[in-house]
Amino acid sequence: MRERFYLESSDGQEQLPRRLDLNGFPATLGRHPDCSVQLNVDRISRLHARFDLLDGELRVEDLGSTNGTFVNHQAIQGPTVVAAGDVLHLADHEFRLMRDDSDRTAPARPVASADTVVGLNALPRHFPLQMSALFDLLENERVCAYHQGIHTADGELYAWELLGRSTHPELVDGPGQLFSLAGALNVEVRLSRLLRRCSFEAAHRAGLRQPLFFNNHPAECEDFDALLAELAELRGCYPNLKLVFEVHESAVTDLKVMAKVRDDLKRMGISLAYDDFGAGQARLLELVDVPPDYLKFDISLIRGLDSRDSPKYRLLSSLNNLISDLGIRTLAEGIETEVSAALCREIGIDLLQGYYYSRPSLIPRRSHHHSETDNAP
Repeated sequence: MRERFYLESSDGQEQLPRRLDLNGFPATLGRHPDCSVQLNVDRISRLHARFDLLDGELRVEDLGSTNGTFVNHQAIQGPTVVAAGDVLHLADHEFRLMRDDSDRTAPARPVASADTVVGLNALPRHFPLQMSALFDLLENERVCAYHQGIHTADGELYAWELLGRSTHPELVDGPGQLFSLAGALNVEVRLSRLLRRCSFEAAHRAGLRQPLFFNNHPAECEDFDALLAELAELRGCYPNLKLVFEVHESAVTDLKVMAKVRDDLKRMGISLAYDDFGAGQARLLELVDVPPDYLKFDISLIRGLDSRDSPKYRLLSSLNNLISDLGIRTLAEGIETEVSAALCREIGIDLLQGYYYSRPSLIPRRSHHHSETDNAP
């Protein structure tokens, strides 16, 4: 008997039929009328996913949808084998894949729910709810821009680091929660771009004249050309912002690529900073061959810095002397006490950042900061 499969939607999704039969393969799902299974609901793409039965294995493939296809909470990147009992998400719409071995010539019988299938638990709730919230955040840009001060050794405001936060009521645990969920949904680049655009717009609106440090997600470094193209577009929109692009030291792996990135940024009038230096391998060769304008010591080098006898004091002092001799400005982040601030000043670190000086705060619509003296180099 030929195997028959269907998708059973989870409870609470009234906009979806309870059962979607996959009659014949390949079977396509999406909003388009020509799809085998038409789903005209929010966040489903016109051609969203396709099912194929090959050599007795059922496989699902995403068709370049906007919001992704997921198997057991993992975004799929190519044809993926699935079996009865697997949880599938088309965007944030949740289904259980079921196999129907019944004889269609026999009298109809009630469709079993996922709860009645031996060995299966009820469909989970937490993940799809957060999926829906994140897609809502991305589509409706439910984010806001924060900034944290960066100060000179004598305590004067020198620059700001731009930060992004969620305004979605269901995603309130900070950027860590956002990017963890975005990573599971394979939309971390999309989220990073949204936060960056929001922070640039807010900084422009507030008239911030100091240098503005901004981050990128490591996934964006897998395609520097796309990242640089986006930055060029943003630079065209905000030509007066004094921008400093922070790249994590782990992304500085190819000197030729990094040299091109630095040169392209320079043409755009954007400075370069190596972020989290010392978190992994301290790539000293890159500092010589592709020197940045700034280097940020990783927070792990600052925590526990409490005396001149500390090994971290000696390490930071040696690193700072080496880096400063190369003409690179140094920055210590994560400073929370007067003692660590004083020791960093004594070492000669140029710039200081942390809760001791200021906490992240919402960028106001109109800022008094624009009237302060411009401290840009």
